Amino acid sequence: MTAPATSEPLVPHTRPDPLYHIAILAMCASVLGLAFVLSVRDGTQVLVPVLGRPLPELCMFKRMTGWSCPGCGMTRCFISLAHGDLRAAWHYNPAGLLLFAVMAVQIPLRTVQLIRIRRGLPELRMWTLTQATFAVLGIILVGQWLLRLVGVNW
Repeated sequence: MTAPATSEPLVPHTRPDPLYHIAILAMCASVLGLAFVLSVRDGTQVLVPVLGRPLPELCMFKRMTGWSCPGCGMTRCFISLAHGDLRAAWHYNPAGLLLFAVMAVQIPLRTVQLIRIRRGLPELRMWTLTQATFAVLGIILVGQWLLRLVGVNW
């Protein structure tokens, strides 16, 4: 005797987690907010506004090896984008343009998700788009890093 067919989904239904969306919203808003507040001095230093002092070198990979990592220049890229300097942003890290856009999109997206949860509606599911975006970002990050290692500068 076979079991009756059911319409149960293969993946168990989970309740939406508003805290997850709040955390992503807060992180993205904080990073983008800091990008608007901070500034770049001499193309190499990130300046804290009120103190007028530069942040220390943040990249542990660069500190330990002397080589830039795939994410080197991302902070300066974000600051340049926030201040409208697209050319400088591209120079610091071309992948930062995509990541900045992804983070900026998170603010309205997570707000919509929270509104949907509050109204009892299901969350928007965008797994394929999310995976594709992060795959493209990873390829761009590693690609631009390899190009810089062989001496290509923009």
